[in-house]
Amino acid sequence: MQILKLVIVFAVMIGIIVLKQPLMVAAPIAAIVCWILNGVPLQTGINAIIHDLTAWSTIQLIIMMYLITFMQSMLKARNGIDRSQKALTRLFHNNWITCTIAPFIIGLLPAAPAVFISGDVISEAVGDRLTNEQKATAASFFRHVSEAFMPTYAAILTALALTGFAAGEFVLGMLPMMIILVLIGCFFLYRGRVPVKAEGPKSSNKANDFKEFVLGIWPILAAIVMIVGFGMNVALTILLVTIAYVFTGRFTLEEIKPFFISSLQPKVIGNTLAVYVFKAILTSTDSISALPEFFSKLPIPTFLIFMLICFFGAIIAGSLTMTTTMIPVAFAAIPGSGLPLLCLLMCAVYAAMQISPTHVCLTLSCEHFGVSLGSLIKQTIPIIVTFLFVACLYYLGWTALIG
Repeated sequence: MQILKLVIVFAVMIGIIVLKQPLMVAAPIAAIVCWILNGVPLQTGINAIIHDLTAWSTIQLIIMMYLITFMQSMLKARNGIDRSQKALTRLFHNNWITCTIAPFIIGLLPAAPAVFISGDVISEAVGDRLTNEQKATAASFFRHVSEAFMPTYAAILTALALTGFAAGEFVLGMLPMMIILVLIGCFFLYRGRVPVKAEGPKSSNKANDFKEFVLGIWPILAAIVMIVGFGMNVALTILLVTIAYVFTGRFTLEEIKPFFISSLQPKVIGNTLAVYVFKAILTSTDSISALPEFFSKLPIPTFLIFMLICFFGAIIAGSLTMTTTMIPVAFAAIPGSGLPLLCLLMCAVYAAMQISPTHVCLTLSCEHFGVSLGSLIKQTIPIIVTFLFVACLYYLGWTALIG
Protein backbone atom coordinates (compact mmCIF):
# COMPACT_ATOMS: atom_id res chain seq x y z
CA MET A 1 0.00 0.00 0.00
CA GLN A 2 2.84 2.41 0.88
CA ILE A 3 4.49 1.77 -2.48
CA LEU A 4 1.21 2.53 -4.26
CA LYS A 5 0.99 5.83 -2.38
CA LEU A 6 4.50 6.70 -3.53
CA VAL A 7 3.59 5.91 -7.13
CA ILE A 8 0.51 8.12 -6.91
CA VAL A 9 2.46 11.04 -5.41
CA PHE A 10 5.16 10.96 -8.08
CA ALA A 11 2.57 10.42 -10.81
CA VAL A 12 0.79 13.58 -9.67
CA MET A 13 4.02 15.58 -9.76
CA ILE A 14 5.05 14.24 -13.17
CA GLY A 15 1.55 14.80 -14.54
CA ILE A 16 1.55 18.44 -13.49
CA ILE A 17 5.03 18.95 -14.96
CA VAL A 18 3.89 17.32 -18.23
CA LEU A 19 1.12 19.92 -18.33
CA LYS A 20 3.97 22.48 -18.42
CA GLN A 21 3.32 23.86 -14.96
CA PRO A 22 6.36 25.12 -13.01
CA LEU A 23 7.86 23.11 -10.19
CA MET A 24 6.67 25.71 -7.68
CA VAL A 25 3.16 24.54 -8.58
CA ALA A 26 3.82 20.80 -9.05
CA ALA A 27 5.87 20.21 -5.89
CA PRO A 28 3.44 21.74 -3.35
CA ILE A 29 0.45 19.97 -4.93
CA ALA A 30 2.33 16.64 -4.82
CA ALA A 31 3.25 17.41 -1.21
CA ILE A 32 -0.42 17.96 -0.33
CA VAL A 33 -1.38 14.67 -2.01
CA CYS A 34 1.40 12.89 -0.09
CA TRP A 35 0.26 14.57 3.12
CA ILE A 36 -3.35 13.42 2.69
CA LEU A 37 -2.60 9.88 1.44
CA ASN A 38 -0.22 9.15 4.32
CA GLY A 39 -2.37 10.78 6.97
CA VAL A 40 0.48 12.92 8.26
CA PRO A 41 -0.75 14.88 11.31
CA LEU A 42 -1.25 18.57 10.53
CA GLN A 43 1.23 19.80 13.14
CA THR A 44 3.83 17.21 12.09
CA GLY A 45 3.64 18.34 8.48
CA ILE A 46 3.80 22.03 9.36
CA ASN A 47 6.76 21.44 11.68
CA ALA A 48 8.59 19.46 8.97
CA ILE A 49 8.10 22.26 6.42
CA ILE A 50 9.16 24.99 8.86
CA HIS A 51 12.20 22.97 9.90
CA ASP A 52 13.39 22.45 6.31
CA LEU A 53 12.67 26.00 5.11
CA THR A 54 14.35 27.67 8.08
CA ALA A 55 17.33 25.29 8.35
CA TRP A 56 20.72 26.97 7.98
CA SER A 57 21.51 24.68 5.02
CA THR A 58 18.46 26.06 3.17
CA ILE A 59 19.27 29.68 4.00
CA GLN A 60 22.89 29.11 2.99
CA LEU A 61 21.75 27.64 -0.34
CA ILE A 62 19.70 30.76 -1.13
CA ILE A 63 22.68 32.95 -0.23
CA MET A 64 24.96 30.85 -2.46
CA MET A 65 22.46 31.05 -5.33
CA TYR A 66 22.56 34.84 -5.10
CA LEU A 67 26.35 35.06 -4.80
CA ILE A 68 27.12 32.63 -7.62
CA THR A 69 24.61 34.34 -9.91
CA PHE A 70 26.35 37.63 -9.06
CA MET A 71 29.74 36.08 -9.84
CA GLN A 72 28.35 34.59 -13.05
CA SER A 73 27.21 38.04 -14.20
CA MET A 74 30.68 39.41 -13.51
CA LEU A 75 32.34 36.56 -15.43
CA LYS A 76 30.07 37.27 -18.39
CA ALA A 77 30.87 40.97 -18.23
CA ARG A 78 34.60 40.14 -18.57
CA ASN A 79 34.04 37.25 -21.03
CA GLY A 80 35.69 34.92 -18.53
CA ILE A 81 33.66 31.82 -19.39
CA ASP A 82 34.08 32.35 -23.14
CA ARG A 83 37.82 32.92 -22.63
CA SER A 84 38.25 29.69 -20.65
CA GLN A 85 36.09 27.63 -22.99
CA LYS A 86 38.04 28.73 -26.07
CA ALA A 87 41.39 28.13 -24.34
CA LEU A 88 40.28 24.61 -23.33
CA THR A 89 39.09 23.93 -26.88
CA ARG A 90 42.45 25.00 -28.31
CA LEU A 91 44.32 22.88 -25.77
CA PHE A 92 42.53 19.62 -26.61
CA HIS A 93 40.91 20.49 -29.95
CA ASN A 94 38.10 18.19 -28.82
CA ASN A 95 34.56 19.40 -28.16
CA TRP A 96 33.65 16.40 -26.04
CA ILE A 97 36.59 16.95 -23.70
CA THR A 98 35.76 20.64 -23.39
CA CYS A 99 32.14 19.82 -22.57
CA THR A 100 33.08 17.30 -19.89
CA ILE A 101 36.27 18.58 -18.23
CA ALA A 102 35.05 22.14 -17.63
CA PRO A 103 31.72 21.12 -16.02
CA PHE A 104 33.59 18.49 -13.98
CA ILE A 105 36.02 21.08 -12.62
CA ILE A 106 33.18 23.50 -11.90
CA GLY A 107 31.34 20.64 -10.20
CA LEU A 108 34.12 20.41 -7.63
CA LEU A 109 32.64 23.60 -6.22
CA PRO A 110 30.19 22.11 -3.67
CA ALA A 111 27.40 24.57 -4.34
CA ALA A 112 24.23 23.78 -6.29
CA PRO A 113 24.21 27.07 -8.29
CA ALA A 114 27.57 26.05 -9.86
CA VAL A 115 25.35 24.38 -12.45
CA PHE A 116 24.64 27.89 -13.83
CA ILE A 117 28.29 28.33 -14.78
CA SER A 118 28.53 24.76 -16.05
CA GLY A 119 25.57 25.55 -18.31
CA ASP A 120 27.26 28.67 -19.65
CA VAL A 121 30.41 26.72 -20.58
CA ILE A 122 28.42 24.07 -22.44
CA SER A 123 26.32 26.70 -24.22
CA GLU A 124 29.48 28.49 -25.40
CA ALA A 125 31.02 25.21 -26.59
CA VAL A 126 28.09 23.60 -28.43
CA GLY A 127 26.21 26.63 -29.73
CA ASP A 128 22.93 25.54 -31.30
CA ARG A 129 24.00 21.93 -31.86
CA LEU A 130 22.04 20.87 -28.78
CA THR A 131 18.51 21.76 -27.75
CA ASN A 132 17.98 23.58 -24.47
CA GLU A 133 16.75 20.30 -22.95
CA GLN A 134 19.99 18.57 -23.95
CA LYS A 135 22.10 21.47 -22.69
CA ALA A 136 20.32 21.44 -19.35
CA THR A 137 20.86 17.68 -19.04
CA ALA A 138 24.54 17.91 -20.00
CA ALA A 139 25.17 20.82 -17.61
CA SER A 140 23.60 18.97 -14.69
CA PHE A 141 24.99 15.53 -15.55
CA PHE A 142 28.66 16.37 -16.14
CA ARG A 143 28.71 18.89 -13.29
CA HIS A 144 27.81 16.02 -10.93
CA VAL A 145 30.33 13.38 -12.03
CA SER A 146 32.65 14.33 -9.16
CA GLU A 147 29.90 13.59 -6.62
CA ALA A 148 30.05 9.91 -7.53
CA PHE A 149 33.60 9.29 -6.34
CA MET A 150 35.26 12.35 -4.75
CA PRO A 151 35.65 11.86 -0.96
CA THR A 152 34.68 15.47 -0.29
CA TYR A 153 30.92 14.89 -0.23
CA ALA A 154 28.91 13.98 2.86
CA ALA A 155 27.39 10.76 1.49
CA ILE A 156 30.77 9.34 0.45
CA LEU A 157 32.48 10.38 3.68
CA THR A 158 29.66 8.71 5.63
CA ALA A 159 29.90 5.52 3.56
CA LEU A 160 33.65 5.32 4.13
CA ALA A 161 33.23 5.90 7.87
CA LEU A 162 30.58 3.16 8.10
CA THR A 163 32.56 0.56 6.14
CA GLY A 164 36.12 1.42 7.17
CA PHE A 165 37.54 1.67 3.66
CA ALA A 166 40.18 4.28 2.89
CA ALA A 167 39.33 7.14 0.55
CA GLY A 168 42.09 6.08 -1.85
CA GLU A 169 40.70 2.54 -2.12
CA PHE A 170 37.25 3.84 -2.89
CA VAL A 171 38.45 6.32 -5.52
CA LEU A 172 40.47 3.61 -7.30
CA GLY A 173 37.54 1.22 -7.14
CA MET A 174 35.16 3.80 -8.60
CA LEU A 175 37.54 5.15 -11.25
CA PRO A 176 36.60 2.63 -13.99
CA MET A 177 32.91 3.37 -13.42
CA MET A 178 33.53 7.12 -13.59
CA ILE A 179 35.28 6.76 -16.95
CA ILE A 180 32.37 4.65 -18.17
CA LEU A 181 29.91 7.21 -16.76
CA VAL A 182 31.49 10.02 -18.80
CA LEU A 183 31.58 7.88 -21.95
CA ILE A 184 27.93 6.92 -21.54
CA GLY A 185 26.99 10.58 -21.06
CA CYS A 186 28.91 11.60 -24.18
CA PHE A 187 27.31 8.75 -26.16
CA PHE A 188 23.75 9.74 -25.30
CA LEU A 189 24.14 13.53 -25.28
CA TYR A 190 26.84 14.41 -27.80
CA ARG A 191 27.03 11.55 -30.33
CA GLY A 192 25.73 12.63 -33.72
CA ARG A 193 25.14 16.18 -32.49
CA VAL A 194 28.43 17.62 -31.30
CA PRO A 195 31.47 16.76 -33.47
CA VAL A 196 34.40 15.34 -31.55
CA LYS A 197 36.95 17.44 -33.43
CA ALA A 198 36.74 21.12 -32.63
CA GLU A 199 36.77 23.85 -35.23
CA GLY A 200 39.55 26.42 -35.42
CA PRO A 201 43.30 26.14 -34.92
CA LYS A 202 45.01 23.88 -32.41
CA SER A 203 47.00 25.36 -29.58
CA SER A 204 50.36 26.79 -30.63
CA ASN A 205 51.31 27.58 -27.04
CA LYS A 206 49.82 25.15 -24.53
CA ALA A 207 51.28 26.94 -21.52
CA ASN A 208 49.69 30.21 -22.59
CA ASP A 209 46.33 28.57 -23.34
CA PHE A 210 46.36 26.85 -19.95
CA LYS A 211 47.04 30.24 -18.40
CA GLU A 212 44.10 31.69 -20.36
CA PHE A 213 41.84 28.89 -19.10
CA VAL A 214 42.82 29.55 -15.48
CA LEU A 215 42.56 33.34 -15.74
CA GLY A 216 39.13 33.14 -17.38
CA ILE A 217 37.51 31.33 -14.44
CA TRP A 218 40.03 31.97 -11.66
CA PRO A 219 37.33 33.00 -9.15
CA ILE A 220 35.76 29.54 -9.45
CA LEU A 221 39.10 27.74 -9.25
CA ALA A 222 40.14 29.84 -6.24
CA ALA A 223 36.87 29.02 -4.47
CA ILE A 224 37.35 25.29 -5.15
CA VAL A 225 40.88 25.35 -3.69
CA MET A 226 39.74 27.28 -0.60
CA ILE A 227 36.70 25.06 0.03
CA VAL A 228 38.07 21.62 -0.89
CA GLY A 229 41.68 22.20 0.09
CA PHE A 230 41.24 24.25 3.25
CA GLY A 231 37.70 23.38 4.35
CA MET A 232 36.41 26.95 4.30
CA ASN A 233 32.69 27.75 4.49
CA VAL A 234 31.19 27.71 0.99
CA ALA A 235 29.05 30.86 1.19
CA LEU A 236 31.79 32.88 2.89
CA THR A 237 34.38 31.72 0.35
CA ILE A 238 32.23 32.71 -2.61
CA LEU A 239 31.58 36.10 -1.02
CA LEU A 240 35.32 36.72 -0.47
CA VAL A 241 36.24 35.59 -3.98
CA THR A 242 33.50 37.77 -5.50
CA ILE A 243 34.74 40.81 -3.60
CA ALA A 244 38.31 40.08 -4.75
CA TYR A 245 37.06 39.78 -8.35
CA VAL A 246 35.51 43.25 -8.12
CA PHE A 247 38.98 44.68 -7.60
CA THR A 248 41.04 42.41 -9.86
CA GLY A 249 38.47 42.74 -12.64
CA ARG A 250 38.45 46.53 -12.15
CA PHE A 251 34.67 46.72 -11.97
CA THR A 252 33.08 50.09 -11.37
CA LEU A 253 30.07 50.58 -9.12
CA GLU A 254 27.98 51.48 -12.17
CA GLU A 255 28.90 48.15 -13.80
CA ILE A 256 27.95 45.94 -10.90
CA LYS A 257 24.96 47.93 -9.63
CA PRO A 258 22.45 46.08 -11.93
CA PHE A 259 23.74 42.72 -10.67
CA PHE A 260 22.46 43.37 -7.14
CA ILE A 261 18.86 43.14 -8.42
CA SER A 262 19.26 40.70 -11.34
CA SER A 263 20.96 38.11 -9.10
CA LEU A 264 17.84 37.66 -6.94
CA GLN A 265 15.94 35.41 -9.44
CA PRO A 266 12.68 34.96 -7.49
CA LYS A 267 11.43 32.16 -9.77
CA VAL A 268 14.55 30.07 -9.13
CA ILE A 269 14.26 30.66 -5.37
CA GLY A 270 10.54 29.82 -5.46
CA ASN A 271 11.13 26.52 -7.25
CA THR A 272 13.92 25.64 -4.83
CA LEU A 273 11.76 26.27 -1.77
CA ALA A 274 8.92 24.28 -3.37
CA VAL A 275 11.25 21.28 -3.65
CA TYR A 276 12.10 21.60 0.05
CA VAL A 277 8.39 21.65 0.94
CA PHE A 278 7.84 18.45 -1.06
CA LYS A 279 10.89 16.77 0.46
CA ALA A 280 9.84 17.74 4.00
CA ILE A 281 6.44 16.04 3.67
CA LEU A 282 7.83 13.03 1.83
CA THR A 283 10.48 12.30 4.44
CA SER A 284 7.96 12.68 7.27
CA THR A 285 6.15 9.56 6.00
CA ASP A 286 7.13 5.88 6.23
CA SER A 287 7.96 5.66 2.53
CA ILE A 288 11.55 4.50 2.99
CA SER A 289 10.65 1.71 5.42
CA ALA A 290 8.30 0.19 2.83
CA LEU A 291 11.04 -0.31 0.22
CA PRO A 292 12.97 -3.23 1.83
CA GLU A 293 9.80 -5.26 2.35
CA PHE A 294 8.67 -4.63 -1.23
CA PHE A 295 11.97 -5.54 -2.92
CA SER A 296 12.66 -8.52 -0.64
CA LYS A 297 9.67 -10.29 -2.19
CA LEU A 298 11.16 -10.11 -5.68
CA PRO A 299 13.00 -13.22 -7.02
CA ILE A 300 16.32 -11.42 -7.55
CA PRO A 301 19.81 -11.67 -5.98
CA THR A 302 20.42 -9.98 -2.64
CA PHE A 303 22.96 -7.49 -4.00
CA LEU A 304 20.40 -6.35 -6.57
CA ILE A 305 17.75 -5.92 -3.87
CA PHE A 306 19.98 -3.54 -1.91
CA MET A 307 21.00 -1.70 -5.08
CA LEU A 308 17.33 -1.09 -5.93
CA ILE A 309 16.51 -0.03 -2.38
CA CYS A 310 19.38 2.47 -2.39
CA PHE A 311 18.38 3.73 -5.83
CA PHE A 312 14.68 4.29 -5.19
CA GLY A 313 15.28 5.35 -1.60
CA ALA A 314 17.72 8.05 -2.70
CA ILE A 315 15.22 9.37 -5.24
CA ILE A 316 12.82 9.89 -2.36
CA ALA A 317 15.00 10.83 0.61
CA GLY A 318 18.39 11.76 -0.80
CA SER A 319 21.84 10.18 -0.93
CA LEU A 320 22.91 10.83 2.66
CA THR A 321 19.78 9.23 4.14
CA MET A 322 20.20 6.02 2.15
CA THR A 323 23.93 5.84 2.75
CA THR A 324 23.40 6.12 6.48
CA THR A 325 20.51 3.68 6.74
CA MET A 326 21.13 0.99 4.12
CA ILE A 327 24.88 0.47 3.78
CA PRO A 328 25.31 -1.07 7.29
CA VAL A 329 22.32 -3.35 6.63
CA ALA A 330 23.64 -4.40 3.20
CA PHE A 331 27.10 -5.26 4.56
CA ALA A 332 25.52 -7.28 7.37
CA ALA A 333 23.28 -9.13 4.92
CA ILE A 334 26.10 -9.94 2.47
CA PRO A 335 29.16 -10.88 4.59
CA GLY A 336 32.53 -10.43 2.93
CA SER A 337 31.05 -8.31 0.16
CA GLY A 338 33.73 -5.66 0.62
CA LEU A 339 34.58 -2.79 -1.67
CA PRO A 340 32.68 -4.11 -4.74
CA LEU A 341 29.35 -3.83 -2.87
CA LEU A 342 30.17 -0.35 -1.57
CA CYS A 343 30.99 0.86 -5.08
CA LEU A 344 27.78 -0.68 -6.46
CA LEU A 345 25.59 0.93 -3.81
CA MET A 346 27.25 4.33 -4.20
CA CYS A 347 26.73 4.07 -7.98
CA ALA A 348 23.05 3.47 -7.29
CA VAL A 349 22.79 6.40 -4.88
CA TYR A 350 24.59 8.71 -7.30
CA ALA A 351 22.41 7.58 -10.23
CA ALA A 352 19.23 8.18 -8.25
CA MET A 353 20.14 11.78 -7.48
CA GLN A 354 20.44 12.56 -11.20
CA ILE A 355 16.71 11.98 -11.68
CA SER A 356 15.34 12.86 -8.25
CA PRO A 357 12.81 15.72 -8.19
CA THR A 358 14.12 16.56 -4.71
CA HIS A 359 17.59 17.30 -6.14
CA VAL A 360 17.79 21.10 -6.23
CA CYS A 361 20.55 21.20 -8.87
CA LEU A 362 18.20 19.69 -11.47
CA THR A 363 15.69 22.45 -10.82
CA LEU A 364 18.37 25.12 -11.16
CA SER A 365 19.62 23.69 -14.45
CA CYS A 366 16.08 23.61 -15.83
CA GLU A 367 15.48 27.22 -14.82
CA HIS A 368 18.78 28.29 -16.36
CA PHE A 369 17.77 26.89 -19.75
CA GLY A 370 14.04 27.50 -19.47
CA VAL A 371 13.00 23.85 -19.76
CA SER A 372 10.82 21.54 -17.66
CA LEU A 373 12.14 19.15 -15.04
CA GLY A 374 10.32 16.33 -16.83
CA SER A 375 12.29 16.90 -20.04
CA LEU A 376 15.61 16.81 -18.15
CA ILE A 377 14.68 13.59 -16.34
CA LYS A 378 13.54 12.04 -19.64
CA GLN A 379 16.92 12.85 -21.21
CA THR A 380 18.81 11.48 -18.20
CA ILE A 381 17.00 8.16 -17.65
CA PRO A 382 18.67 6.26 -20.56
CA ILE A 383 22.10 7.34 -19.27
CA ILE A 384 21.30 6.24 -15.73
CA VAL A 385 19.77 2.89 -16.71
CA THR A 386 22.81 2.06 -18.85
CA PHE A 387 25.15 3.14 -16.07
CA LEU A 388 23.40 0.93 -13.49
CA PHE A 389 23.45 -2.05 -15.87
CA VAL A 390 27.21 -1.65 -16.35
CA ALA A 391 27.63 -1.16 -12.57
CA CYS A 392 25.99 -4.55 -11.96
CA LEU A 393 28.30 -6.20 -14.51
CA TYR A 394 31.26 -4.48 -12.86
CA TYR A 395 30.19 -5.79 -9.45
CA LEU A 396 29.70 -9.35 -10.74
CA GLY A 397 33.00 -9.34 -12.60
CA TRP A 398 34.89 -7.88 -9.63
CA THR A 399 33.41 -10.34 -7.11
CA ALA A 400 34.09 -13.28 -9.48
CA LEU A 401 37.69 -12.12 -9.87
CA ILE A 402 38.40 -11.89 -6.15
CA GLY A 403 36.43 -15.06 -5.37
